[in-house]
Amino acid sequence: MLAVKGLNAGYGKLKVLQDLSLSFADGRFTAILGPNGSGKSTLLKAIFGLADVFSGSIQLNGRQIAGLTGAEIVRLGLACVPQRNNVFAELSVGENLQLATRQLARREADQAVEAASDLFPLIAKRRDQPASQLTGAERQMLAIAIAWLSRPTLMLLDEASAGLAPNLVKDVFQTLLQLKSQGMTLVVVEQNARSILRHCDDVFILREGRLAFSGSAEDCLQDEETIKSLLGTGFSGQTLLA
Repeated sequence: MLAVKGLNAGYGKLKVLQDLSLSFADGRFTAILGPNGSGKSTLLKAIFGLADVFSGSIQLNGRQIAGLTGAEIVRLGLACVPQRNNVFAELSVGENLQLATRQLARREADQAVEAASDLFPLIAKRRDQPASQLTGAERQMLAIAIAWLSRPTLMLLDEASAGLAPNLVKDVFQTLLQLKSQGMTLVVVEQNARSILRHCDDVFILREGRLAFSGSAEDCLQDEETIKSLLGTGFSGQTLLA
């Protein structure tokens, strides 16, 4: 569904990604792991048109999207949930949802907002509350709901569980699994390897802007020496599932 080939990308004169090639299968939940500074977030930004692409290609369903604007990419069925500034804090939850459906006719927009409220019950009861007053988990759910309202077939998420308590991390990942069950393809950059490897299908590990590991979540958990070398000595198949 999404193919990155020979990608060199970064910011200005700074090259972060080095000749990176990987692909994301339709309907799969893929995790992108790696130490800080490995290029995980830059990869998502390059795909979504927010980082500089120096060379290589990014294809969505066979169409080159490198160089397109974020709005053009959204219209092709790809949505992105950034780690920060992913909701309008000064607006209410309902206003955030309405803003996400502004391109729809009034009746269709109302139906879409109601559908989002059914899918994300955590935020449904907060419709009139300012987004600035939401908990971290509620704000993340709202950000995912906003992205969902653009009707994507593929969603990118940067640090979906950042700063959340373990029980709330589980809620976020259960929501993502629900989206996957509806046929959505998910690509999630994550620091919390222990949590995401319980839920995802495929794993890419980046190191210094290059691909260091590619395989299934099961392969990742069984390859303890590789995981320890890439993610740190505190990680292993046993501790990741503990």
